[in-house]
Amino acid sequence: MGINQTIFDSIKDLLNTYDDKGYYCNKDDIESFLKTREFTKRQKAVISIIGKIMTTHGKKPLIGTISELARVEYGTRELKPFVRDHVVHAMLSFLLGIYINENLLKLSHCDVKPFPWKVAGLFHDIGYPMQIASNIHEPFTKKINEIKRDLGVSAPDVSFKVIPEGLDKLTYGANTLELFQDQLDKWELKIDANKEYKAMVDSGQISHGIISSLSVLHVIDLMYQKYNPERKDECTDQYDIPWGQLYFKNDVVPACAAIFVHDLDHCLKKSPLDRKRAPLAFLLKLSDCLQEWERPNADQHIGVSNDRFGIHIANGKLEFTVDDKKRRDKIEKEIKSSLVAPDIEVV
Repeated sequence: MGINQTIFDSIKDLLNTYDDKGYYCNKDDIESFLKTREFTKRQKAVISIIGKIMTTHGKKPLIGTISELARVEYGTRELKPFVRDHVVHAMLSFLLGIYINENLLKLSHCDVKPFPWKVAGLFHDIGYPMQIASNIHEPFTKKINEIKRDLGVSAPDVSFKVIPEGLDKLTYGANTLELFQDQLDKWELKIDANKEYKAMVDSGQISHGIISSLSVLHVIDLMYQKYNPERKDECTDQYDIPWGQLYFKNDVVPACAAIFVHDLDHCLKKSPLDRKRAPLAFLLKLSDCLQEWERPNADQHIGVSNDRFGIHIANGKLEFTVDDKKRRDKIEKEIKSSLVAPDIEVV
């Protein structure tokens, strides 16, 4: 039995439940998605499923970011054929995260609430088109700089920089990076949000985690401005969807802060994620790291079969099986360098 079936069998009864303990995803849609083999159909299924999930929470505009991610990744295959899928990956990471949350994190009372996990799990890679764009110009600038060196001419190297304008500003006057810093401090992470953002801009190398986090919070903030412009602590709309500022601070901001740090590997080596202090960030990093099956790339157009992966949680320990030594070593190295996870074994 493949890992997809293991995960689905474990969480299927939670998917249709709509309360503080449930995830309100259509179980039949999820099962159909997992059984679909043709990749473009799988991407369309993901977009549809996420659309339904976000509509339930009044956050339907977010689905446009996933659609754009799918469009850009498909359109850049000729230029960057080695770009891996991040759309189907988001859904599989999300489902894997539910499994880990329910079967591992709850045992140590470190589980996360469904809505923040939906935001973090489903949208952690939506900024990838910007990273793709920043990577595509590299061969062009590299060639110009090679010509300069071949000619023996002394001149500064040519480079391009992508500088986001206004993405870190929220409609009620707050600064996103400051909100993230407050959350990172609460999680006791030795990460300077402003420093990492500035390093990204100065280097011209886009971090999709940083761009994703800023973009998601920016879009959700626009919706809060529409439904709660006075930023009252408690507020609901006509459909009883919560738009209170406390909900924004306590659920939305932490989800986006988790996205911010999830690919800052150089920072996590020095300040690894501990589930007791930062359960949401821990869950996102772990799920993102483990989800390596069915991810098409240049070498494997349909990705590695989920039958070659397995997962088992018992007695408070997670055992992740990978039928590929190179991939197994990669996953194990990333976990050890970014997480406090002595109870997770990759075999």
